Amino acid sequence: MTHRLILRLIYIWVMLTLPRAVPAEERSTGLTLENGWYVHRGKVVWGLAQHNGWWRAGQRPNIARNAPGLIGPNRTEDLDRLTSAMLRFGYPGFEHNFGLWYDRRRDAHDQAQRKDDKVVPPFLEQPWARSDKGKAWDGLSTYNLTKFNNWYFHRLKQFAGLCDRKGAILFHNHYMQHALLETSAHYVDFPWRPANCIQNTELPDRNPAASEFYDVSHPLRRNLHRAYIRKCLEVLGENTNVVFLCSEEYTGPLSFMQFWLDTVFEWEDETGRDVHVGLGATRDVMDAILSDTMQAKRISTIDLRYWWYKPNGSLMAPPGGRDVAGRYTYEISRTTPSQIHRQVVKCRAKYPGKAIIHGDPGTLRHVWAALTGGVSMLVGQLPYPEKKDPIDYISPERCREIQPTYDFLRKNLGGTLSQMSTHDELVKSDRLVWCLANPKSDYLVYTIEGSSIQLDLSATAMAFSAKWFDPRTGNLINAHNRSVAGGSIVHFTPPDQQDWVLWLTK
Repeated sequence: MTHRLILRLIYIWVMLTLPRAVPAEERSTGLTLENGWYVHRGKVVWGLAQHNGWWRAGQRPNIARNAPGLIGPNRTEDLDRLTSAMLRFGYPGFEHNFGLWYDRRRDAHDQAQRKDDKVVPPFLEQPWARSDKGKAWDGLSTYNLTKFNNWYFHRLKQFAGLCDRKGAILFHNHYMQHALLETSAHYVDFPWRPANCIQNTELPDRNPAASEFYDVSHPLRRNLHRAYIRKCLEVLGENTNVVFLCSEEYTGPLSFMQFWLDTVFEWEDETGRDVHVGLGATRDVMDAILSDTMQAKRISTIDLRYWWYKPNGSLMAPPGGRDVAGRYTYEISRTTPSQIHRQVVKCRAKYPGKAIIHGDPGTLRHVWAALTGGVSMLVGQLPYPEKKDPIDYISPERCREIQPTYDFLRKNLGGTLSQMSTHDELVKSDRLVWCLANPKSDYLVYTIEGSSIQLDLSATAMAFSAKWFDPRTGNLINAHNRSVAGGSIVHFTPPDQQDWVLWLTK
């Protein structure tokens, strides 16, 4: 069976299983923002977000991976079971971008031009369609950048529909910068490289290619970008639980980010639709965009992964448009919980009401530092245990650590977390202690080293039940004889010197 016939059969199957349009009643109860938190049908959607797989078959899901005849984890994903697992195992978000290359032969990271079209699945489908003309670097026909891959976009649509109905979130990156600035092995199969498409994009033959790719003064590239951005919006714009971002690892210039936003806003104005727009960029680009009040109003999510504070308090913030490889964002794991908390709190204060996403720094203490600062979701690479393909959709390795916290919040605070915000001024301790609270109903006080807490309840006359939550096990232990009255400063001592969460609820 030829490769072309396989693709045609896949297309027929996709058309037969195309998900229904989202009814108006579901759109009206879909993802909203309340006090900077993601809320779906009255419940906060908080946790980790899975950063999709870029290459090879294993380790983590990719919703546009195509393994003909093979359905399951790290093959052609069973999207229904995947979204259910996401909600069960603490990663209700999924960040998508197209993959590094189509054919698994490139997993070897070589740069050789293929002499034949004997491609090896699973395939990482690209957004653009093949032209049936010429021969691209991978041995298949060249891409036509004015046509789009139906299989790819139908998969995104199906996944987004499941997110709408179940309460998960799709973070959709239009682009994937990694191919443009890293090793040339990442670029040789890139659809926009002149050797791979019928259009004369005039991009370089080798890396780096980001500056030219982002240069929208080039008439052809500008039109191709605009058509592609609008295609993504046309397919996913009716879905409620999609947050649109410009690009994975974006360190490009202000001019392209502005062009992307203008294109999105233009589409919104033309169609009368209102989508969730996220801004992820270097700090200088982000500040420039958000300094425009009218633009800032139309942005619902701020992505803080591209700058942060180092352990010594100094700023980690490379400038945009300088061909800086975005992989530096993984260095966030080297900073401290207190610096993560500081960054998120400052952003919350400056841009109240907007959701904040950040990179997952890698420890439970970092997670609670971000949560008490008001972070809406943490995005990370969440490989399956031992980086092996599981038989079924099971908990990713990283999610097992936050599962007790995720379950605790969903069970006890899912409907009230949206009314909570950082109130560090209400707590005193000789060590790091942070407070997330709605003083009228609930307090979460995180003591990172098990230090004693002084909590100022002077402003309320209410009585609260008091418990210690163990973020490692999920156990709840009575605190302060199980209850506490407001009207004064109250002292609490954790069960031991580990990190604990004091939970007061009305």
